[in-house]
Amino acid sequence: MGKFNLNDFLKIQDKSIEEQKAQREENRMKKPAYKIAALHISDLVPSEGNFYSMDRIEELKRDIELAGGVKQNLTVTPIEDGKYKILSGHRRYRACTELVQEGKSEYEFIPCGIEPKQESKEMQAIREELLIITTNSQREKTDWDKVQEAKHLHDVLQRYKSQGGKLPGNLRKIIADTLNTSQTQIGRLEAVGKKLIPEFQEEMKEKRLGISTAYELSGLPKEQQEKALEEYRKKGSFSISDARQKKEKRQQGSVPDSVEEKQDMPPVIPPQQEDPVVSDCFNNKEDIPLKYGDMNTVLGRLENLRDYCIKKQETSGYTSPWEEYEYALSLTIGRIYREYEKATGLIPPVLKGERENNQN
Repeated sequence: MGKFNLNDFLKIQDKSIEEQKAQREENRMKKPAYKIAALHISDLVPSEGNFYSMDRIEELKRDIELAGGVKQNLTVTPIEDGKYKILSGHRRYRACTELVQEGKSEYEFIPCGIEPKQESKEMQAIREELLIITTNSQREKTDWDKVQEAKHLHDVLQRYKSQGGKLPGNLRKIIADTLNTSQTQIGRLEAVGKKLIPEFQEEMKEKRLGISTAYELSGLPKEQQEKALEEYRKKGSFSISDARQKKEKRQQGSVPDSVEEKQDMPPVIPPQQEDPVVSDCFNNKEDIPLKYGDMNTVLGRLENLRDYCIKKQETSGYTSPWEEYEYALSLTIGRIYREYEKATGLIPPVLKGERENNQN
């Protein structure tokens, strides 16, 4: 079974199950519904909803000239006064506009794929925002682009639900499938988008702060992020190790911000002596004492705990500490997968089923 296709789903969301199946099959067989036309740059209007970065325009101009024109269609939709709103291809449009301003009139017309309009005004707006994301899925993206991409897709799907639309399954999983990444990574991107202070977000936008450091910083309260910002400005840099040290200090000596948070936190498990069975599983690669079924049970329970943390994030707005618990569980599960497969040559049943589903 392939990954969930959000484009196909929105096209057929009002149909019955039988009609949906027939529509999916028809979509696979027929040619694209939109037509291709060469449009003048004066008839094209950039979308106000475009959030992707507009860098490396000079390099793109050179590539367009070497190729003798734009070879990949823009995606547009008709608006008033005979104009067309750009949904994808803003950088190509900008490059051609600058080339024409330099006196190179041969780049005045650009090939465009014209998307038909939806009957509902709100659904048209949702469709446009969705197309901006899905049609830019293959482009090279900055870390900031990825943060904004996850945020905008989350927002547009929430709006779709508010219009009475129904989504099949977990919202984060749908976002991860659409953006071709993991649910854990989506959680990290959303944490940065929601909790990183604006000054650090601006540093990300200018490519001076990476996603890993930004994620660690986003786990700190606003006051501590502001102190880290002062340190960053003095030093001229801030590393992921700096951010992790601050986060670890906070976790070692922190208390819940409120009584509600304290009541809602999972119970603290007291430290115990190292389990010799688990230790032997990781250290003795020749003799694995855990049985296959036992390992499956362990992995299944850890997966259930991680899913619980994901649900708690969705109901609490992806706020700490639930994302930290999910991240820790994801790292633990990944380690067990790797060590068990490396030591035995076998794929744990939980992971084996997931791989088979992705291949079908």
